[in-house]
Amino acid sequence: MYSLFTSERWIFRPASGWLRIRRNEDLIYLGLCLAAVLIGAMLIAQALDQYDRAQTIASWPSTQGRVLSSEIEPVPADGELRWRPLVRYRYDVRGQGIISTGLGVTAARDVHGEARARELTVPYPPGTTVQVFYNPEHVSEGYLDLSLPYWVWLSLFAGLALVSGGGAHLLLSHRVFWR
Repeated sequence: MYSLFTSERWIFRPASGWLRIRRNEDLIYLGLCLAAVLIGAMLIAQALDQYDRAQTIASWPSTQGRVLSSEIEPVPADGELRWRPLVRYRYDVRGQGIISTGLGVTAARDVHGEARARELTVPYPPGTTVQVFYNPEHVSEGYLDLSLPYWVWLSLFAGLALVSGGGAHLLLSHRVFWR
């Protein structure tokens, strides 16, 4: 990069650089920017994958089902106790009665708090009629809730922020590193 007052290059000189430090530290900064872009891209890919999964499930055929039971169960995980909402429901497809427990789009919805797990089961008291979206190829795979959890949206926006920030820093430092 050129100084405002001279036409001399001042990057990669001792005690100079974009951050006014040495070349090795400038290269570390470059690596951090690239890592931010890569991590952001992975977060965006994960969020878009979950969104695509929700859209696919929404396009599956649906049928009416009836909730058989609605409860929560403790699940020990890595030395801490999590809670899993468990909703059992029955639905009929092509004359075949199927009992399933698929609640939401995400694979596992274990939550940290017992109260939060109870909140997830509140809309499904026993005896309630529900709309079940089922996989036409594997009719025993059914889901009730197609909404995406907050962490999918958080992952998307965090990924966009990391890609934008890292990319902007890379573009701004382009003159510093490659001229």
